[in-house]
Amino acid sequence: MYLLSMDFGTTSIKMGILTRDLELIKTAKAEYRYRVYNHNWVELDIEDVIAAMAEGLKNLSDYLEKVEIVVFDTFSPSVVIMDREGEALYPIITHLDRRSKKQMKYISREIGVTEFQNITGIKPFIGGASVTSMLWLKENEPSLFNKAYKIGHFNTYVYHLLTGIWVTDPVNASMTGLFETIEGSGWSDTICKTVGIPEQKLPDIVKPGVIAGHLTRKAAQLTGLREGIPVAVGTNDAAAAQAGAGNTKAGDMLIVSGSSEMISILTDKAVVNDKYYLRRAAADGLWQIFAITASGLVIDWFRREFYKEMDETTFYREALPAAIRQYYGTKVRFAPYIAGDRQSLMQRTGAFTGLTLDSTREDLLVSILVGIHKPIITVIEISGSFLELNNIIKLTGGMVDEAFIGLKKKVLKGYDFEVIYDCHLYGNAVLAMNQLK
Repeated sequence: MYLLSMDFGTTSIKMGILTRDLELIKTAKAEYRYRVYNHNWVELDIEDVIAAMAEGLKNLSDYLEKVEIVVFDTFSPSVVIMDREGEALYPIITHLDRRSKKQMKYISREIGVTEFQNITGIKPFIGGASVTSMLWLKENEPSLFNKAYKIGHFNTYVYHLLTGIWVTDPVNASMTGLFETIEGSGWSDTICKTVGIPEQKLPDIVKPGVIAGHLTRKAAQLTGLREGIPVAVGTNDAAAAQAGAGNTKAGDMLIVSGSSEMISILTDKAVVNDKYYLRRAAADGLWQIFAITASGLVIDWFRREFYKEMDETTFYREALPAAIRQYYGTKVRFAPYIAGDRQSLMQRTGAFTGLTLDSTREDLLVSILVGIHKPIITVIEISGSFLELNNIIKLTGGMVDEAFIGLKKKVLKGYDFEVIYDCHLYGNAVLAMNQLK
């Protein structure tokens, strides 16, 4: 028995073939690009993502006829509006998008920030609570919004594409700002009515890993898989990675270092705080304390602008490790909000301070590497005030290498680290196998 596991990220899809015993035997990857315009609108064309999926599957063609279960996760928030046939009516509005400031203010005023947080576990952050993007579509694209049969995250689109079934999972639901994250298990009637988003436009909520549908003939032709094989309900990437890392208890921690720097801490206490999101976890009875900041995106921006004479490979193999070695050698500081701040109701931006005529590009690079960890450190300190934290932090993601681990040991003192590659691919399979059992 083989499983096909797919991890839809912000800039690429990675997929792999796993055995029933969760041995990863082959992987493939394909990239796509999001689009930035109007200063802070950040969208992704679904056609590009699905084309990348098809391209990646070609590299796994020797195994596709033997696949018996499909599992997946997606990045989120990732707002998609879809017609009755499942066709997207508008590009994906990604978590990097910052257009819905007016809608954030409306929600804060009409519901109240504290009341909203006590229901959803989060404030109506732009890029963190996708209800702001949904409300923007309702106000600025009314014809498309009214035509939409379902509104959800990209995981809902993918599941319908593969099975024809409309579902999401509690993790993604808790990221919309429309879900009763703290005490309930369904959509919030209060919030839905206040913002004017009918509950019937929202997908059903099903546990991640549950087999809610099977591959349709149309999807089989698209993917090269066999018609009728079961498809597990997909979750959010961080929740999948927690499962893949073997984290199952309150206090377990995972850091994902890739295009963003993310920390997810499992908790059995639904404690809200302005400094993090409180989301559902994939496991029953647990929540995620979650925080995120730009990581690989800002480092790659700095490379393109300040190391133009150096190719990408040389930068990451030589320049970046060299900068990490001079960790204590700079007084330059970096505010890590160059892509905004998904944990703030204010529009924040990145900034360098402490610059002198002696400052070098290496100083600036070091300050970026340290600065992206500040929100992570803050969340760990807050969580440690009411949780017994595991002193081993699991690490995964495309940025994880010997140099980056060395930096984390300097920044996050007192913790040990365990690297687990391909957490997302394993986690999707673990969630499905747990449900099958």
